[in-house]
Amino acid sequence: MKIKPQIDKAKTKWFAPKQWEFRKNTARKEKNKSHPSLVVGENKNTFANLGLTHAKMRGHHKNIQLSSNPNPNDKKISYIRDDMQYDDKQNLKEVLKDYKSLSKTDVNKVQKLIKKKISTRR
Repeated sequence: MKIKPQIDKAKTKWFAPKQWEFRKNTARKEKNKSHPSLVVGENKNTFANLGLTHAKMRGHHKNIQLSSNPNPNDKKISYIRDDMQYDDKQNLKEVLKDYKSLSKTDVNKVQKLIKKKISTRR
């Protein structure tokens, strides 16, 4: 079992919404598929990211519904997970160029989530 190094979350450089991008996250695999993640910040060796999913809930945590699916080839309802992940940059190399930018409404939802996570950081 690989032990994750401690991440100094206070040193995270948060990106402006125009810099956010969806990337293929090879650290989040299910049935040999990589899940897309929205990269919103970075540290030295990691990206701060929020997972994209079709699930309304994760355990007892509600995911945040997006107004439109950023994947133009997918018509299902899409959600952003309500938990910030820090994954090695090696696991998030591939930018998903065909994914659309988030709507203004969705950008506001994600910014609110980031602010909440920053204020409750330990």
